[in-house]
Amino acid sequence: MNDNLERLVKEVEEEIKPQFEETNRICEINSKKVLEAFQECDLQESHLATSTGYGIDEPGRNKIEEIYSKIFKAEDALVRTQLISGTHALTVALFGLLRPGDIMLSITGAPYDTLQTVIGVGGEESKSSLKSFNIGYEQIELVNNDFDIEKIEERLSKKDVKLVEIQKSRGYSTRESLTISKIERVIKKIRQINKDVIIMVDNCYGEFVEEREPIEVGADIAVRFTNEELRSRNCNFWSIYSR
Repeated sequence: MNDNLERLVKEVEEEIKPQFEETNRICEINSKKVLEAFQECDLQESHLATSTGYGIDEPGRNKIEEIYSKIFKAEDALVRTQLISGTHALTVALFGLLRPGDIMLSITGAPYDTLQTVIGVGGEESKSSLKSFNIGYEQIELVNNDFDIEKIEERLSKKDVKLVEIQKSRGYSTRESLTISKIERVIKKIRQINKDVIIMVDNCYGEFVEEREPIEVGADIAVRFTNEELRSRNCNFWSIYSR
């Protein structure tokens, strides 16, 4: 390695040092949050015993859902291996909340490609989509990686939208992922217009990257992916949690 390259490496490391320090700070905060939830919920060795997942009242399953609701400041949580993908978890949430004649409004533009098929707006037609059950769908695009507050306020003022969907992650698009502070601002605006509309956040890949989570800033329900802490057991969990 020549001297110029070595100097450049040191300059870059010094320049990005604040970002690494901030990441470590958030990591410590969230790690403490998780450990405290384990303690407050009194996690025991018996809760980690092998389970089929089909029991009517399984201590392990009940305990992990209690821990999740504690961590994410929710009233309840659904954490199951039977939810096989993010699209599956989001589908369960949407079909549980929406009924024929309802309208779903995405305020972050088009959602993930696979979810578009579930909604019924993708290129692949599905006889079991929301659209096939006469559930309407509309979307409002982001402007400069932020919410179009004016259009959101105008649309929600009609008071006919049942559910507002927010996708925190950029997904497969080139936009920036949304920060929790931006989500908090738009939720406050939404509540000023319609306090009863359901606000659902697709929080996949968005958990633990900041100090707060969607439920803490006013979202009614959030869906997230859980696999890192369970990787050694070779299973993926998807979770739905709500206030």
